[in-house]
This record gives sequence, C-alpha cells and structure tokens, in this order.
Amino acid sequence: MIISVGHSLPVMSSEVTIDLKDEKSRAGALVILCFPGPGFVANIVGQHLIESLDLKSIGSIRHPKLPPACIVKHGLSLPTIRIYSGEPICNHEICDRVLLVVSETQVPNNIILSLSEGIVGWAASEKAGAMLVLDSYSSAIESGHAIDDTDGSNETVKGAASTTNALQSLNDMKIERMENGAIGGLTGVVLAECSRIGFDATAILAECSGPMQGMGPDARTAARVLTRLDFLLPAIKLDPAPLLEEARKIESQINEMMASSVNQEQTPLNKGSTSMFG
Repeated sequence: MIISVGHSLPVMSSEVTIDLKDEKSRAGALVILCFPGPGFVANIVGQHLIESLDLKSIGSIRHPKLPPACIVKHGLSLPTIRIYSGEPICNHEICDRVLLVVSETQVPNNIILSLSEGIVGWAASEKAGAMLVLDSYSSAIESGHAIDDTDGSNETVKGAASTTNALQSLNDMKIERMENGAIGGLTGVVLAECSRIGFDATAILAECSGPMQGMGPDARTAARVLTRLDFLLPAIKLDPAPLLEEARKIESQINEMMASSVNQEQTPLNKGSTSMFG
C-alpha cells in the first residue's frame, strides 16, 4: 500500500494507493465504508452522512485494476472511491471524528482482497478507533451473502463483528447479530482482515424492502439503516419524515446518474457489474 500526502506527484504501483490532502491526525476515528450493493443502500446512506455531518473531502483511493472511469457531479470530475472526514458528535467510546469511504463502482472480484487489506491497513495506520461497514442484500437477487434470515420479514437488519468488543456495538444499536451464515465480497473480506489483526469492526446488512427488491435504488431501506446509526452519531438528528424524503431525493439523483452514464458496460449488479452511478 502506498499513501501519498498533500500535493506530491502521483505514485504508480500495482497495489492500493491512498492519496490524502493533509497530514492531520485522524487517531480515534470511526471509519465508515459505503460500497455499492443491492438497492445502493450504502451509497444513499453515505451521501446523507456527508451532507448531514458536513464531511469534507480529504482524499481518494486508487488501484490500477479498478474500472477506468470517473464520476461527474455538477460538471466536476471526482474519483470513484473518495474519503471524507469530519468531527461530528460520536457516541463510540474512542471516536472523536468520522472517516467515510464511499465508492460509486463495483470492486472487481480479483482486487477485493488487496483493496480490503489496503483499507484496513490504512485505518490501522491512522490509529482509527473502529470500522463500520454498511451493506445490503436481497432475496430477489444473488448478492453474495448467505444470511440466516428466518423472520419472514422483508425489513431484516443483521449485523456481524470482528471482535467481542465490536459485537457490543451491535447490541448498543439494537441490531440482531447473525448467528450463522456467510458474508461475501468486500464486506466479508474486510471483517476477516479486521478479525485477523484484532481491529474492532462491525458490519450492518439490511434486506432491501423497496418495490424493486434491490434492482434499483432503495431509499426506504437506506432510511431504516440511518435510524440504526442514531445511537453512534446523534449529530445526525434523525427525524423519520424528512429523512425518508432526503433518501428519496438521493435515490432520484442516483437514478439520474445511472441513466446518463456514458462509455460504460451495462451488466447486472449480480454479475459483478463495473457500471458506474452517482
């Protein structure tokens, strides 16, 4: 892993490159990962957190095997994997700031391991306090996860953790833990890597409940996830009605970006898509 700071020249490598704009200490941070999954739930939540917590862009993550593309917002190009930071009120015992990593690209399977190890290694090197991975799944499509979902509801929220200390965070958020099952993709590899090095990490997996069952942006499920984060981040000041309205607005923006993507292969999400959206 290569970490470059400030305005240094880009460094080419076959490994993960993390570009940071400053050298400020981010010790004790809660690192939140928002990568696309069914319903784009994590992305909707991530965008809401950026706006609600007034998080600022501090860097990006690159890998030569990521899809060759950029994101365009308001006419400006942005990296596909970006890092934001801020200092909201946080209830995690060793958290005094948030580091949010958000991506608008599906991570190809052949680089999930190296990208996950790079992100976890970076968080550990920053002396971050804990990591939270947001993800989603749908019974209507193959999402790479095997969830012990037996409650008959389409609004299930399950959690898993890398340590017993992190497991307590799930209890504090009133999230039912997975007793048995498997978690695939970047979420599963990140949890496994955090477990290996003894780093506190939790994963929240929400079942898509919208009418498209994970095949399109799902604002309702994103709103349910955000309500679970109220314990960790009371600065969000959650109010269900405007929260759902805001989630629908972000959902609309993602739909618009998906419709206006250019030069992208259009493959289904469950086939390992590398398609881009905003």
